Amino acid sequence: MAERPRVGVIGAGIAGLTVARSLQTIADVIVFEKGRGFGGRMATRRIDGVSFDHGAQYFTVRDQDFRKEMDQACGVGLVKPWTGDVVSLSVGGPARHVVPSMTRYVAVPSMTALPKAMAEGLDIRLASRVAEIGGEPGRWLIHSGELVEGPFDWIVATAPAPQSAVLLPASFSHHETLREVGMHACFTLMIKRNSRVREPFAAAHVSDPVIGWIAYNDSKPARTKPASLVVNSNGVWADANVDVPFDAVRKQMIEASKRHIPIEASEAESAVLHRWRYADVHNPARQSFLLDRDTQLAACGDWCIAGRVEAAYVSGLALADALNGIVGQ
Repeated sequence: MAERPRVGVIGAGIAGLTVARSLQTIADVIVFEKGRGFGGRMATRRIDGVSFDHGAQYFTVRDQDFRKEMDQACGVGLVKPWTGDVVSLSVGGPARHVVPSMTRYVAVPSMTALPKAMAEGLDIRLASRVAEIGGEPGRWLIHSGELVEGPFDWIVATAPAPQSAVLLPASFSHHETLREVGMHACFTLMIKRNSRVREPFAAAHVSDPVIGWIAYNDSKPARTKPASLVVNSNGVWADANVDVPFDAVRKQMIEASKRHIPIEASEAESAVLHRWRYADVHNPARQSFLLDRDTQLAACGDWCIAGRVEAAYVSGLALADALNGIVGQ
């Protein structure tokens, strides 16, 4: 009986988990994740007992395969619509209601709940930062710390395009495409509200030189109280300040937030900042995935299509379908 092929997947975000789930019936799959948890930018952080979705704020559904997946998740209470009022804000102007063109969904009780469910039954190595991919086609080795895993028939990189470009060997034929992908950075400010006074909206798209989004995290289904704010920088400003010391970034984001909503001194003092070096896609690869049959290397992620949770799923599923036709032969 022939041995099952082995596939190494780098990254346990939505794309990586989708690839791993889809291939596990035909291959032995190991997922390597540098973080301590699943989900990538589907992230939630708890601070003093209060939860903050500090990555993806919500997601929408267009693709039929993703819709089937989300219908099942909704059916078991893992995903729910977020029906809170979303407005647009500008300095000195009134809040204007934004009519949603699509239903906004969130995982419950936190955004990490969905990737945690997707990860069930998978072989995932957390806190495993991949430093190098060595070996040769069909016998790839993954170097993580002092450990060497392999050999693998195929390697799939699902990290952001700039990070995948660093990891994938020079022989990978799609490096030019990886270099052309553009991704904005993002800073996320997490603020625990002390005041009982709150704005009459759940979230806001903000027209401001520094920030682009404000959301009451507790307005989402099944979130913890008390009130908690998530403030995202805008991408252009984040790119220009990505290596600025956190204290300076935090101060500027707090001052920018005060232009739109009141923030008490004690709230500002306890605010926590997170940096996403690669967050939002502004120049995607414009193809569902990158695959090189000669080297047996591949890459996928939201950056292939668009900066959406759904795009990560669609990219991962498309690559898995292609690999099923190759690896499963």
